[in-house]
Amino acid sequence: MTGRGGVSRAALALALTLLAGVGLIGCADDEPAGRVTVLGSWTGDEETTFRAVLARFEEETGIRAEYQGHRDVSQVLQAGIERQRPPDVAVLPRLNDLQRYVNEDAVRQLDGVTGLTDDPAAGRQLIRLAARTGSDDAPTRVYAVAIATHLKSVFWYDRARAATTGLRQPPRTWDELVDRARTVRDGGGVPWCLGLSSPPVSGWPGTDWIEDIMLHRSGQRVYESWTRGDLAWNSPQVRDAWRTWGQLLSATSSPEARRAGLFSTWTEAGAGLFDARGGCHLDHQASFAVREYRKPPQSAGDRVDFFPTPPIGSADTGGLQEVSDDIAAMLRDTGPARKLMAFLASESAQQVWRRASGGLFFSRRGPADSYPDQVTGRVAARLGTGTLCWDGSDLLPAPVATAFERAALVYLHQPERLDELLKELDGVAGTVARTDWMDLRCHPAAE
Repeated sequence: MTGRGGVSRAALALALTLLAGVGLIGCADDEPAGRVTVLGSWTGDEETTFRAVLARFEEETGIRAEYQGHRDVSQVLQAGIERQRPPDVAVLPRLNDLQRYVNEDAVRQLDGVTGLTDDPAAGRQLIRLAARTGSDDAPTRVYAVAIATHLKSVFWYDRARAATTGLRQPPRTWDELVDRARTVRDGGGVPWCLGLSSPPVSGWPGTDWIEDIMLHRSGQRVYESWTRGDLAWNSPQVRDAWRTWGQLLSATSSPEARRAGLFSTWTEAGAGLFDARGGCHLDHQASFAVREYRKPPQSAGDRVDFFPTPPIGSADTGGLQEVSDDIAAMLRDTGPARKLMAFLASESAQQVWRRASGGLFFSRRGPADSYPDQVTGRVAARLGTGTLCWDGSDLLPAPVATAFERAALVYLHQPERLDELLKELDGVAGTVARTDWMDLRCHPAAE
């Protein structure tokens, strides 16, 4: 997740300094043919893994890849675009940023890129959009490649701890999930690993809960209508998703635990799964959490497991899965940039990513049997089955997504303010132009 505000003068100056420092700013005529510049949000271990992928690209092509990692990609990239000196390729963690760049003609379409759009195996990774400029006549083009995919409709638990409570079978319905949480609470335990703090963009773990509940209670069509901006926040379906989350937490956790969730990060909360002195029992978090579970001091390894979000009520939603993507887009149409885009979608790149990440990198392309253990293999397998629906916050225009994250924080502490919060969200949504909304619908994983 990344910050979603505008670019202040100070931030713009910092962004330009960062871009200039790695050579992303420079006249096109001065740029050597054998170089490609890349901007992304990955730092730390994730950057190390991505650099291994770029190293393989350099070995195979002889093209030098220069990478700059920055947590606020949106701000840095916008600065480069405004000066008409963007990087060649950018990795974006939010899909709606891509829609904005398409509308502004700031990204280049990828149809016809050799080794990409003519590769049938890469088809499920391609992101197709039309520029939304007030006309319905704009053609749909390939504008990005999903190079990393995160499964979000899952609950994680420690197998050893679950066995001690007699809860060996995953819940098959939402009611069974609620009963499981109550059993933990009645036994003196803490059901939920709740952490909504994630500076500088806190609140998104709460929005993941609400989106997942809406998808599995109201179904695909309602969910798509909401992400397109056609369904009001004050509608019964959206309101019900908020209430279902609030009722679950109220029925199974203490006010103290909910308040603590406002100040705990999602990584701190998830570490509680393996705290023998107390901790928590269930963590609603995306598949990227496995990386944190397996770091010291948790080093959970074979202990961690997951089950999918169960259907809620009578709706047949078991095959629906919420996912989020890190996507690569080409901002300058050069030979090296085209070759890098094709490489990032290739099986060669996926193999390096899986190996360098210890099997903790997931994509829409990777076969499930290429992962090192049963749990990561099952995550990969789920990404190849059912119907995938993109993370709602990633599809929403930036002002609406930011207001949604804030509202999730307020609601966790003061659920009685729901009517006020939904009214505020409808107000923010009403200020956003229709062209800023995305119409990117759920799709079968196998396509």
